[in-house]
Amino acid sequence: MRTVLVVDDEMDIADAVKSILEDEGYRVVTCANGREALECLEEVRPDLIIIDVMMPVMNGFEALRAIRQREEFAELPVLIMSAIDPSVRPAEYDWAGFLKKPFSLSHLLEQVHKLVPVAA
Repeated sequence: MRTVLVVDDEMDIADAVKSILEDEGYRVVTCANGREALECLEEVRPDLIIIDVMMPVMNGFEALRAIRQREEFAELPVLIMSAIDPSVRPAEYDWAGFLKKPFSLSHLLEQVHKLVPVAA
């Protein structure tokens, strides 16, 4: 079963994304900020990370930088979700897709299925 790590400080969004993806056949783990996500990566080996940008403690850009510094996660697909304009993307950040908040269920599923199809 494919595993998705969802990182968002807005727990209603994280829980909604989790529910939707579980209905699609994914295993989903949620974290409330970038620091929690980095700790979670010690135990969980996700196939995809969906991460918000604007979060307390450690934002999505800081977390992404830390994730990319770990060799085992250098190629891990990351889907950014945020209300910010994706053109602010610094060159050193490498993400596989962008979900502009608010996003539709169909757009979420399209992005996730493209990056990590359910059938492994």
